[in-house]
This record gives sequence, C-alpha cells and structure tokens, in this order.
Amino acid sequence: HIFANNDSFIYTSSDYDVQQFVFELYTACPRAFLTEGYDGQIPFAGNIVDWVDDSHQVYSRPRDSTEVFRVSEIKTLTKSTRVINSLCVRDDVQRLVNLPTHVSLPVKVIYSFKMLSFILDTLSQSAFEDISTRREFWAAASKRRDKIIGSVASLPFVVRTILLIENKTERNALIDLSIVRNLMFRPESVDLWLVALLSGGERAKACATEYLCLISRLSLHGLFGRRRIWSEADTKRFHSMREQLYAEIGKLTGFLPCMLHLGDSLYEVAPRRAVKYVVESTIGRPLPVYLMFMEMFMLLILMTSYRIIVELVYAIPSEQILSQYREFWGLALSIAVYFGVRDLAIMVSLSFTEENLAWRYASGFGNMIGYVTTVSVITVLSMLHMNGNVEGRNFVGIVSGLLWWKFLLHVRGMSENLSTLIYTIIQIAAALKYFVAIFLIAIFFFADMIDIVKKTSGECENVDGEMDSSLETFCSLTPLQTYLAMYGVMIGGIDVGTLEDSSALVSLLFVAASFCGVIVLVNILIAIVTGEYEKARERSHVLFARARLEAAAQQVAREKIWNPPDDPDLGIGRKLWRHVAKAKYLSIIILVEFFLIKSLISCSSLRKDGILGDFLYIALVLCAILYNMFVVAAYVYIFARFISDHERFQWLRGSKFHLALLKISLKPVCRYLSSVGLGKGESCPDASDMIEEDHPLSHDEFLGKQADFENNIQEALKASETSILHAVKSMMMFQIPSSKNND
Repeated sequence: HIFANNDSFIYTSSDYDVQQFVFELYTACPRAFLTEGYDGQIPFAGNIVDWVDDSHQVYSRPRDSTEVFRVSEIKTLTKSTRVINSLCVRDDVQRLVNLPTHVSLPVKVIYSFKMLSFILDTLSQSAFEDISTRREFWAAASKRRDKIIGSVASLPFVVRTILLIENKTERNALIDLSIVRNLMFRPESVDLWLVALLSGGERAKACATEYLCLISRLSLHGLFGRRRIWSEADTKRFHSMREQLYAEIGKLTGFLPCMLHLGDSLYEVAPRRAVKYVVESTIGRPLPVYLMFMEMFMLLILMTSYRIIVELVYAIPSEQILSQYREFWGLALSIAVYFGVRDLAIMVSLSFTEENLAWRYASGFGNMIGYVTTVSVITVLSMLHMNGNVEGRNFVGIVSGLLWWKFLLHVRGMSENLSTLIYTIIQIAAALKYFVAIFLIAIFFFADMIDIVKKTSGECENVDGEMDSSLETFCSLTPLQTYLAMYGVMIGGIDVGTLEDSSALVSLLFVAASFCGVIVLVNILIAIVTGEYEKARERSHVLFARARLEAAAQQVAREKIWNPPDDPDLGIGRKLWRHVAKAKYLSIIILVEFFLIKSLISCSSLRKDGILGDFLYIALVLCAILYNMFVVAAYVYIFARFISDHERFQWLRGSKFHLALLKISLKPVCRYLSSVGLGKGESCPDASDMIEEDHPLSHDEFLGKQADFENNIQEALKASETSILHAVKSMMMFQIPSSKNND
C-alpha cells in the first residue's frame, strides 16, 4: 500500500525498474497484493476509487442534510430490489445517472492500472514458460489473479468512467491493458450505469456501443495473453465467464427497452454477441416463441373474419345478419381489442421506464401503422355492426390492406429472409423519392407538349369537325386524364396504329416519351431496386438482428405489465395482479376460442347455403387448426414445467409421461430456433483484433504440441550427445599415435 502511493515511483521515467521491483515484492509476499488497506481496497485500487469519485459530481443527501456522499460509498444502492424493479424509485439513482462531463486520465491512475496489469501478465507469462510454475499457477496464483480482478471490477462505475475518458488515444491505450479487459469481462462490473448510458446523449450512447463491442469481441487471447497455450479447461472457463457476464447484462432493468434509444445505431449494436445473447435468452424461450406464433395466427384469423364480415354485409345488407352472425363480430373484436390492449400495455411499461422512450417507440413508422390498424379495425367493425351496409365506404378496403401490413411487421422478426424482404421494400420506398420526382416531371413534360401540339395542329378534329374521343390520341381529355394517359405511354402502353394519322412532330414526341420511359427510366428503376436488394442481402443478419431486438424489447415491456417482478414492498393490489397473470392470458384464449368455434359452425352453414365461398371457409379452418396446435403445445409445456418445479409431482419427474410432454412441447421450439437463421455476428469498427476468433487448442491438439516439444528436446539431446561422442573420438584418435611414439 505504501509503494502504491509513493510519488517517487509514480512519476519515475523508468517503468521497467519499477515493474521488476513490483514483481520482486510479489514473489517475496504474494498475499500483500490481496490485503485490503484502511480504505477497504487492495493496493493500487484506492487510487482508482479516488479517480472515479473525482470524475463524478458529488451530491448531498436530500431531506435538508448537508452531508456529502461520493459514488464509491453506495456500492449496494443500485443492487437493491427496488431499483431492480424500477428505475424511477429513488432520487439517489436519478442523481447517479447524470454523466460526468469531463473525464481525464491522471498519471497516478495510469500508474495503478499498469502495475495491476503487469502483475497479471507476469503471472500468465510465468505459467507459460515453466511447467512447475504453471501447476502452481492453477493451484494458488489463479485464485490470486481472480481476487485482484474481482476487487477492481467491483469498484462502482469504474467501467463507465473508463469509457467516458475524453482523449480517445488514452482511452484505447487503457482498454488494451489486461486488467481493464479482464475487469470488463466480470459480472461485478455490470450495473445500471449501462442503462444510464443508453438513455443519455450521443456521447453516452457511443460509450455504450463501444462497451458492447468490447465485451462481444473479447477472446481468450485478449484476457489471458497471446502467448499462452489454451487448454480445454481454459475454454470452458472462458465461455462460462462470458455467459455469466451476458446473463448479468440481461438482468438489468430496462436494458432492452433502452436499447431503442439508439435509433439507427441499432443496426450496429444488434448483431453483437452480447446483445444477441440477451435477445435470444428473452424471446428464444418456449413460451415467447409460442406466443409469437399464436399472435401470428390470431392476426390471420382476424383478417379472415374481417373479410367474412364484409362479404356477409355486402351479400345480405340487412339487420338480419346482425342478430344471426354476431359471433364473427365477437371473434374479430376480441382479437382486435387484444392487440390494442397489448400495444397500450407496452406503451405504459415503456413510459414507466422512461417517458422519452415511450414517445420514441410510439413515433416509429411500424408502430404507428400498428396503432392505426387496430383503431381502424375496431371503428369499421363497430360501424358495420350498427349500419349493416358497406356501400360508399371505400376505407373498408384500405383497412384490409393495413391488416396485411401489420401482419408483415409482426413476422419480420421470425425469419431472416422475411426481415430482409420487408426492410428491402422499406429501403426501396425511401430511395425512390428522387426517382419518382424525375418520373413525374417526365410525364408532365411530354404530356403537356403532346396535348398542346395536337390541339394547335388540328389533329384532334376529324373530317366532320368533331373531336376524337379516343384515349390514345389525347383528344377530349382533361389535364389529369392526359397525365394518366402519358403514364401508360411511358411504361410501354402505346399502340403504333394510333400514330398513323399523326404528324411527324407528334409521332416523334410519342417515340421520345416511350423511349425515355421504357428504355431509360424503367431500367434506372430496375437498377435502384436491384442495388437496394443487394445491400439488404449483405446486411440481412443486421436487419434480422434489429427486428429480433425490437421484438425482445416489446416482450420485456409487456411482461413488466402483465407479469411484474416480485417485490415485498409492493401493495396487495399489485401482488394480486401478478398472481393472476396466467389467468389473464387464459381468459383471453377462452374468449377467442369460444367465438372461434361458433364462427366455424356458422361458416359451415353459410357454405352450405352458398353465401360463403370455399376459400374463406378453408382459410378460417386452417388458421383455427394451426392456432389451436400452438395453444395446446404452450399449455403442455406449462404443465411439464409445473411438474418439474413442484415437489408434490416429484414422482412424475423423469417418467415416460413427463419426457413425452417435454418432447412434444420443446421439439417445435428447437426446430424453429435451429432453422430460423439467427444470422452471424459483425465485427466492431476500430477493432484491433476483430479478425481474431475464439478457436482455442483442443485437448488433443494441446497434447500433440506437448509431444512435439518433447520430441524436439529428445532430438536436440541426441544431436548434442552425438557431437560430444565425435569430439571425444577425435581426441582419442589424436592421443593414440602420440602414445606409440613415446613408446
């Protein structure tokens, strides 16, 4: 501890001598580096704590108290149950989410990090060079290494402070140190500061993105050194540590919802290994998968029942159908209300996390389409139920198109190919704005010229002095009709026979318009569409990862309302709401099932009477069958898990009946997750080791390298022995003649 605060060593110009002296101290007394001082920290960690405190703003405790606290004194604050359940509970947490504006890196802090990194690197290097040291390393030094890393990783806000260093060169140099890489890979370093970064400004979001990139690309080389020979135990330990770190990030309240703050940066963060782990652990579970498919078929049932209602109202425009076939309205309205309540619950949950987050979610294009669709369906169904007439209501057909659009937005996160195609359409629509402007200008350009030239030249009058009303000749048309006719010409809808009686100028204008439209503009359109599709194919894994992340954020927000986490400080009302979470889903399923069965019976009678066609009848039957298959599979899984969790059913665990239930319920989920195409990870920008992969030596490869090393040693020994024998032999041959001469 005295050495760690010695200014003569801190400000010396010879780092090598200081590091050698540190190693001599460690060799003499290894436990000294693990002994906590008066400040409760190991050597060199106290300087880091003071740096974190000085970088953050100090604040005073409320309730008229003048006592000042620092961030290092509230280690357990952000781990409390109240904070885990909500980010807006305590004022202290709100003060701590304020980010420091200026973070510099003093020499004393650099010195502390370098000394700690030197100890870790020296231990690893010694274990690599000497087999006896390697055995001792795994016996005792490995525990000391973990103790040093854990002590630094448990310091509050140390990772956030490192990420907020303004000087990029100093920040990158500090991150390259082994102690920093290892402490970032520890679950103790994860806290609500990551959520605060995601909810902050542009600089804070950039820091959060950099952190997710760092922990996603860290490998065994980065943590244990590039010279070490990996063993199978090293690999298992590394993957176990990485899984614990990612799981700790997934436990942070509001992590996935606050990821929506990144906006377009989601394309960069979504495919990272850490984010994908959290996403798939959220929506890759059996119940969320079943719920996703159930909602998909519920949308199909809604669209089919909506179309049946429109056909009935059109075929029988009377109040008779309102009393005989109310089950169709009940089925469509119950599903529409379910989606409306679901979207509202997501909005409320996001507003509880952060107000700006709810507004950002609601202002998304896809989410706005979903809200408008749900409200439009409920409005149209109510109007049709009251009036029983579709005549003059053209918006009924527009609502049907909105339902299909909502369906596409729902399934975009279920398959990589679907997400690629959907995002391609959106990107093409955004890229065509300038092309559409040029295309409209070309239509106006040629339409106005041809219309005026034909009228001024008298070609629109026939021999009787009457105007020619043919559409192809542009005579007797209003300006709007002229533009529509020119649109047909520019996409190739011109008839050569209509140009027989036209002048050379008019014929030339028609040919120019056709050439400009069919040859030039259409090929430009094809090139734009092809280019956008190729870009989407190259980024298909990124697009799919973003769609999955958005679906996971919605799932977390929905569970927070429908099934809130347990908290002993909550009132009796919220506890009852939490305990009846399964009953809420069960009541919705029973209501939909009741109207679905009655609708199937009514569809059968309408089909026999010839009022309803075979297509809609078969479509409703197929959707009902597939929907009920997933409902049954979901409840089979719930029952199988109930057997596994409760002691009273211990006699059924592991039985053939229990295994059969698990196989029936889990096999579709495993098949879907294995074939869905989760995409590949993407390397982070500005990554020095982004080509590096996590493929350590297997146990057999390690033994092979050791055998080769021993063989090389044996061959070297044989070579040296042979050379010695040759030398001895030459010496003996030299001495024998001399002995004869002496005789």
